[in-house]
Order: sequence, then structure tokens, then C-alpha cells
Amino acid sequence: MRVLPALAKITFAGFVLALAIGLTAAFGTRFGYWDYHFGLFKLFPWCLGVGAATFLCGMVWIVWALIANDSDGRPYGLIGLAGIIIVLANPLTEYWEHIGLPPLPDVSTDTEHPPVFVALLSQRQGAKTTADYEGGRAVTFDGKASTVALLQHKYYGDVHSAAILISPERLFKRAVAASYAMGWNIVAIVPDEGRIEATDTTFFFGFTDDIVIRVKPAGMGAKLDIRSKARADGDDLGRNVRRVREFIAKLATEQRI
Repeated sequence: MRVLPALAKITFAGFVLALAIGLTAAFGTRFGYWDYHFGLFKLFPWCLGVGAATFLCGMVWIVWALIANDSDGRPYGLIGLAGIIIVLANPLTEYWEHIGLPPLPDVSTDTEHPPVFVALLSQRQGAKTTADYEGGRAVTFDGKASTVALLQHKYYGDVHSAAILISPERLFKRAVAASYAMGWNIVAIVPDEGRIEATDTTFFFGFTDDIVIRVKPAGMGAKLDIRSKARADGDDLGRNVRRVREFIAKLATEQRI
């Protein structure tokens, strides 16, 4: 057996195996066959390990093939190498972007008087986290004592209330439109209280986070605050911060209302 075709086929087989392990870990967790501690922290690392070995094998194959000007096994090698890059790209990108940043699974644009969950309380009975805002919880990050709220202000200073010179009614309508545009599952829309509640579930692993939006009068206009909180404990890799940022950006595009 020639080495180059064998390396190409090993690369392809490694891609298939890593993909199978990753999909099993993700959707097994999403559909409740096991909890996320097993799926994410015990099973999924095997996907990353096999994927890393496969990527190295694929790189050896493609460099060797280019030097030797030998295309034997090219379909297997190219599909395997491209496939494993796709498999590894998303989790490694999320991890890389989150390096040096604190885990904040409870994010609020108003850390002093955060919006509170009302309609979602009954749905959070099986959650690993409480419905209470965690801003005052003492944490240690980077060797220093702090609180969740202080870490948010330090590392995510752009996350703050949205104040706009329009009526609260118009801002609330914009918020409703933006919430639907985000693709969330809308649980409650209460115009009299300026409150919107929703959930958002990730495609992989099925992590469900809870969202509450509050619109109220402020000076000559209105102010909107949003809070996003994970039901699972542990590091969310910045998922809730990204959601808050994306919603504020989406809200700015709803100018037609």
C-alpha cells in the first residue's frame, strides 16, 4: 500500500469519525439522552481530539502530495481535510474569541435594576441557575476578587441601556419586531408593562437561555434594557453577551416602526 493514498483515506476516515462523534454529542444532549456535562465535557472532547489528529494527518498528506506532485487519493484527502476544518472551525473560534474574558452567563444592560423574569419563572424549574440576577455574586477572575456586574462593566463596557428619543410605545413596537427578527421563541408580550420575555435555544447541544426586555419612559424619550441568562451553569463562552449585542444592533435597524 502506498503511503499517500493511505494518508488521504485516513484523513477522510478521521473526518467522518470526528463528525459522527460531534453530532452524537450535540444532538444526544439536545434530545435529552444525556445531560450537557456528559455531552459537552466528556463526549465532545473526543471529537476535538480526533479532529486535531485528523487535521495533522491531512496537512502531512497535502504537503507531501504537493512536494511529490502526486495526486493519488486526492478526493479522499481534500474532502477529509476541508471537512475537518469545518468541524473544528466553530468551537475553536468561539474558544479563541473568549480567551481572557470572564464567564458571564447572566448579562443585563442595567446591572443596578435589572429586568426580572415573570412569565418565564414557571419554565425555569429545571434550570441549573436561579432566576435572580447574579450581578452581586462574588467571583474570582484572573486571580482577583470581583463581582459579576463589575466584570461586565470592565470587559463589556459597550453593553448598556438603549435610550432613544421616541415614545415608549414606538420603542416597544421596535423591540417586539427585533425580537421576532432574532428568531427567538416569544413567551410574553406585555405592552402595559413594557415587557417582552423570550427563550433562545442553540442548534447544537440545545442550550436554552432566557431573555427579558423592559421598555420604560426616560426623560424626553424611552429606555430599553435587556437581560439574557443561561439556564445551564458554567461558562457560556460569551453566548449571552453576543445575544445582547446582536439584539441592540438589530433594534437599531428597526427604523420603520
